[in-house]
Amino acid sequence: MLFCLGAGKYESKGAGYQKHYQVFNVQLEKEEWEKVKASMPVIKIPLTKWIDKKDMTDDEKEDSNVWKDIGGYLKRNSYEEAWAIWWNEAKQSDKDKILNCGYFNAEIFKGITGIDVKTTPSLIGKEVKVELDGKKYTAKIIS
Repeated sequence: MLFCLGAGKYESKGAGYQKHYQVFNVQLEKEEWEKVKASMPVIKIPLTKWIDKKDMTDDEKEDSNVWKDIGGYLKRNSYEEAWAIWWNEAKQSDKDKILNCGYFNAEIFKGITGIDVKTTPSLIGKEVKVELDGKKYTAKIIS
């Protein structure tokens, strides 16, 4: 499964739940799934981050009882916060690998990550079929 979502946010059932060879809830043949998987960036969402005592807010110091002893604390990010951090720090080329996946679904992506992307598909580098004056052409978009 790559970017698949079950029936509900925390439900373990539905179209995208635990099915082999799916991308954005679309069932693929194994070879196609492996091709898509290989094209995706490495994603390591930061679920935790060390916050040094000099960088802690007064509220963080009040909420943590060990920061004085260990010189800071380990901040836990929610799943959606971690995704937002990864997305904001990711290279555009890594974002494009996800957004330009032929199976990309913005609604499913938002359901998984909490990130709302408004996408206009890019045609750059794509081949398109055009019919002009009754003749059919294939064109590659270069810019």
